[in-house]
Amino acid sequence: METQRWNPFGALYAVIIATACIMLLLSIPVGIYTVFFTTLSTSIGYANHIVSFPLYIGLLTIAVPVTPTFGTLFVGLTIVYIACIILAAVQGGGFLRALVAAARQGPVALLTNPLSAMIMILGATLLATVILQTFQSSVGIATGGISGDPFLLFMDLALSPLIEEVGYRFFLIGVPLAVLLLATRPPARKFLKTLWRPSVAWDVEPNPDPDHIPVPTDTLKNFTFFLIALSSIVFGLAHYLSGAGWDVGKVSEAALDGVALGYLYVRYGLHASILFHWAVDYATNAFAFYGQAVYGVSWTANSVYSIVPTIDILIIVGLPGLLFFLNLLLKRIIRPRGQTTADDSSRQINPA
Repeated sequence: METQRWNPFGALYAVIIATACIMLLLSIPVGIYTVFFTTLSTSIGYANHIVSFPLYIGLLTIAVPVTPTFGTLFVGLTIVYIACIILAAVQGGGFLRALVAAARQGPVALLTNPLSAMIMILGATLLATVILQTFQSSVGIATGGISGDPFLLFMDLALSPLIEEVGYRFFLIGVPLAVLLLATRPPARKFLKTLWRPSVAWDVEPNPDPDHIPVPTDTLKNFTFFLIALSSIVFGLAHYLSGAGWDVGKVSEAALDGVALGYLYVRYGLHASILFHWAVDYATNAFAFYGQAVYGVSWTANSVYSIVPTIDILIIVGLPGLLFFLNLLLKRIIRPRGQTTADDSSRQINPA
């Protein structure tokens, strides 16, 4: 009987991804404790009502007439993010199965599950963003930063993953692609699924409707690539134009993140891009706000509460992840036309 071979790098990286996942999950109780059981701000707290609930459609902002308390809003958001985590964890064969497969086949197996893929892409993208920021700073292009009441900032970081992914990914990528798909007379179920996961648009139907008007797959994909690029640029501009304190350097950095968010949305679904955004804005900062609320250490300081998540995501997860994707890119560039790679086969896996 042949013994199962192990991939050392895949096994090590699977452990790293699992550890990072645990850290992200710990941010949930840490955030709950910070909001409800500490005094992060002396002027406002969870019992106060929000002034307005924003809804984004690209650069357009609509004020939704609901004003729950910050506590109610935070609980609702937490439930949404937990639901996204659970959904991502069980798709594509499951998170644990992807880790085991990575230990045997290499890191490419992590791309079969939305949760493990999100963490892998998260680290690589954030490290690439830091490299970009360092380069921009060296040539005098400032990024800026946000400031203000720490409680309001923390609530903004908790809310932005949901409303910004709906505003910049769902409305700017999913809706236009679904409208184009209407020309093919798709079944209602496929139309709705395309809004949730745009790559459904070019999934092969086992028993196509006789009234279905096919649109070339390349046309759908090229239009999607255009929408990802457009939404990423708008996403970057929105940060700069928001007046929150970001400088012009934030445009390119947010646009780079927007490409990763668009890819996750298109390939895995809206919940995957929401989780990426949640990890960037909320999960990695929850420990820093906890440190400020409990120990008086500013959330912007280079303390253990901010350094540990940074090292975990940027270096431990990000460095090998970025090298993996760069290697994958080089293989795509130099491989003979028509030749496939292991990642190409994994792209056919439907995580739904």
